[in-house]
Amino acid sequence: MTRCAGWVACVLAGLVVGAGGVQAQTVEGPDYGSRNVFGVMAEYSNDSSHIVLGVSEGVNLGGLGVQYQRRLISNRRLVFSYTMEFRPAVVESNPTETQTFVETFPVYSKVTDPAQLTALKCVASAVPYHITQRDPPVQYSGAEFTACGRETNYALGFAPFGMRLNFRPHRRVQPTVSTFEGLILSTKPLPVASAGSFNFTFDIGAGVEYYRTQTSSLRVEFQVQHYSNDYTAGANPGVDNGIVKVTYSFGR
Repeated sequence: MTRCAGWVACVLAGLVVGAGGVQAQTVEGPDYGSRNVFGVMAEYSNDSSHIVLGVSEGVNLGGLGVQYQRRLISNRRLVFSYTMEFRPAVVESNPTETQTFVETFPVYSKVTDPAQLTALKCVASAVPYHITQRDPPVQYSGAEFTACGRETNYALGFAPFGMRLNFRPHRRVQPTVSTFEGLILSTKPLPVASAGSFNFTFDIGAGVEYYRTQTSSLRVEFQVQHYSNDYTAGANPGVDNGIVKVTYSFGR
């Protein structure tokens, strides 16, 4: 995961440096934005699926955080900035499954497994069974039931390596793309018990930034976030979330 993320970041950096070098002699400061930008953000994802490398399904995620951004290259066509993000409040909801065994013949009995296990994917089901014992000859009948639930985990995220491109910086409405690389620390292993509480993260996305004033803006983005533990734990089931992120920024 980290090798892929680093490759993407290097390609974007090379493109930006090349574009900045062509017009470095005639750089004009952007009409909107500041050299140093601070922001507060909120994000939400109502599902996870296989988008990049993830295999876990049904993971919901929400978070609050802060951002810092410093302008490095600017001209009349684009602004390239270093950016970092800290998310002290991340809430993740994972699917769980509970097994119940109900025997209906020859004697009725019901046993529920006390363990509520986190699952990569939970599908409610009822599977009947019929078993015949030969000596002495006895037939057993019943069903195995799977019930789905949710488990809430809390985490914090820190992404110190990021970059952002804003296009048409002289316009009040600006298209923007970004990428972040970092980590996430959780109170429990994510997304299943055999995984780890320490995961690496990689985000890439695009959106629109609207400047309310010369130095303050509201940005709406859609980002794909992947996290996994890079096989530092017993299991490494990656998670891919499509995240909607809203950020209010102000410059100094």
